[in-house]
Amino acid sequence: MSQVKLDDIKNAYNRINKYLNRTELVTSELLNQEIGAQVFLKPEQLQKTGSFKIRGALSAMTLLDKKQLQNGVIAFSSGNHAQGIAYAAKLLNSTAVIVMPKDAPKIKIKKTKALGARVIFYDRQKDIREEIGETIALKENRTLIKPFDSTHVISGQGTAALEVIEAEKNNKKFDAAIICTSGGGLTAGTSIVLKNHNPNCKIYTAEPAAWNDHQQSFLANKRIYIKDIEHGICDALESPFPGIITFAINNKNKVKGLSVDDTEIGKNTYLDNQVHIAHNVKIGSNCMIAGQVGFAGSSTLGNNVSIGGQAGISGHLKIGNNVKIGGGSGVVKNIEDNQIVMGYPAIPFKDFVKKNKKNNG
Repeated sequence: MSQVKLDDIKNAYNRINKYLNRTELVTSELLNQEIGAQVFLKPEQLQKTGSFKIRGALSAMTLLDKKQLQNGVIAFSSGNHAQGIAYAAKLLNSTAVIVMPKDAPKIKIKKTKALGARVIFYDRQKDIREEIGETIALKENRTLIKPFDSTHVISGQGTAALEVIEAEKNNKKFDAAIICTSGGGLTAGTSIVLKNHNPNCKIYTAEPAAWNDHQQSFLANKRIYIKDIEHGICDALESPFPGIITFAINNKNKVKGLSVDDTEIGKNTYLDNQVHIAHNVKIGSNCMIAGQVGFAGSSTLGNNVSIGGQAGISGHLKIGNNVKIGGGSGVVKNIEDNQIVMGYPAIPFKDFVKKNKKNNG
């Protein structure tokens, strides 16, 4: 099994440091008070191309010889690794082909193309991106750079943690690290650096609850594959399985898994008994929801919404602010701000009263 050592990460940093933005740690007194601990964030969204992925891309590509750079590189990615490779190729006077899913975020496709890469699309449900990448690499004599399961890429991602250690010299002591995780490259590189610096530092992966392949894999002590799951709001973390190399490193370093649901419930919102809230539902602040109310997936409620008992909200709807929904109602379409509705299907309250008077008249 190929492994990565601390010296590999330091060597990578020496190669790529001149190309990077150094993202300094930031903290928030409000967040510290909420959590009851001192929390530091490393804002890699301020990095070149908007993510840490440029680190791994540059680490791998700065090891290519002149001929390999002339022939170009190929990668498969839904967006962040794609942009990192495209940017690195442009920076090093090379060319890049990126294999992207056809349902990748349009903004990421646009940015990848803007950096000069040639994009080839595939269907997540029918095609295997690894096979497409390997076929093109062989046909065009390009170097394939994997998004996470590569020792050179892992070494590059670990350079972010080297900058964290530099900050720690300024009297910042870290007891734990929580790392956003897809294939596990950033986590693997970070765990190597932090464990070498402080063996007692606890390290956790953070994943969407529906895509918690690392969390499941650590518990099972083997790589777990996530199948046929609906995509959520965090597309960059939706890898269906940990990498072979990354999992071996992270498991050896005793990394543990955490997961977060996409569902959100705002402050000062009250839920009564037996309220069912499905995946990816967003509920605003100061809402009152009575017992046995059910929400189907991906609906959004505004602030100050009141819902009577045993009402049902269909999926993919938008309920505005200051809305009141009567008990037993069935909401099947969007509701604008400041509306009062009732009935099945739910209609404006005045219309509901008129309808009932007519029926009872």
